[in-house]
Amino acid sequence: MLVDKLKILAESLANSSSRAEVRISDHRRQVEEALNFRVAKASEISETEKGVAGEIAGLERQRDKLEAELMQVNISLKAARIRLNKHREERNHFDEANNQIILQLKMKEDELSRSIASCKVETDVVHVWIKFLEDTWIFQSSCAELKEKKTNDELEKYGNCFMKLIKHHLLACKEELRPSIHNIKTLADNLKFLNERSGMMLTAVDDVSKESRSRIEEYLEVERKIIIAFSVVDHMKERIYTDEVHVSRRDDPEVKDLFDAIEKLRGEFRSIDRPSSNLEPLKEKVNLSERPAKSSPHANSPKRKGTESPKSASATARHQSYSESKLSKFEAEFCDASSDWSSEDIVGWEFD
Repeated sequence: MLVDKLKILAESLANSSSRAEVRISDHRRQVEEALNFRVAKASEISETEKGVAGEIAGLERQRDKLEAELMQVNISLKAARIRLNKHREERNHFDEANNQIILQLKMKEDELSRSIASCKVETDVVHVWIKFLEDTWIFQSSCAELKEKKTNDELEKYGNCFMKLIKHHLLACKEELRPSIHNIKTLADNLKFLNERSGMMLTAVDDVSKESRSRIEEYLEVERKIIIAFSVVDHMKERIYTDEVHVSRRDDPEVKDLFDAIEKLRGEFRSIDRPSSNLEPLKEKVNLSERPAKSSPHANSPKRKGTESPKSASATARHQSYSESKLSKFEAEFCDASSDWSSEDIVGWEFD
């Protein structure tokens, strides 16, 4: 993380500053030692010069007395002068070298002082950046928490609206199915009575009487509405019990009671004996006439998988005999409508 790297850099700069201060103290100690050595060397050379000067004076006093030793004295004088010049040259060289060392140590000390000042400035900048990044992280965390809280509140709100819509549709389906099942039961009894009265099977649409034809058409229309209603209910049940979003709302007692009531109506519908012999010729004729005139834009949509098992042969024949194209049309239209609900549409749902 950037903050950790900056903290490590600040510690490194602090260590560099400490080492620079140690080096400055070492250089100062070396300068002091050099000055002490210079003083000692100067005093030594001074003493040597004094000794040589005294020797020269003694030799000059003895020059008159020791004419025979003049050559030896001159040689000794010459040697002493050579040594004196040599010591002076050494002292000059030493002073020059010592001055250069002192100058270099002062330059290094100035450079280290500037480096320490630069490190302090960089350390201050690093601390400012650390404080800025920490404040930025706190601000971003608070914004993310507020956004997450707002999102959860909106999800809860839209989930409640969705459950209200489901209850509204389930109640409407229940209220629609109850009279329809009662009506289709009455129509089935009437068709059975007409079949027994005629005493023969209907083999073509032209042989059906006007009364039977109207009853059969009404029966098929009511049956179509019932099957579509059950398909819509099955789709809503699948949406509630398969989507992970509605896990917390699956145990709603009101929704569960509505599903149980509709299942009871489904059982009543399955228990009705369908007069298939009366319906097949007319239904095939009606399907042939409607097929070219009413083409569904959702004919290619995949059909919803069945969620119920047939309890009788009459119920199985009823589902198979109904037009698959029209059933898939209504199911696809409901699925498209439910999948296109946006957050703005859900906000506008209001129920008593």
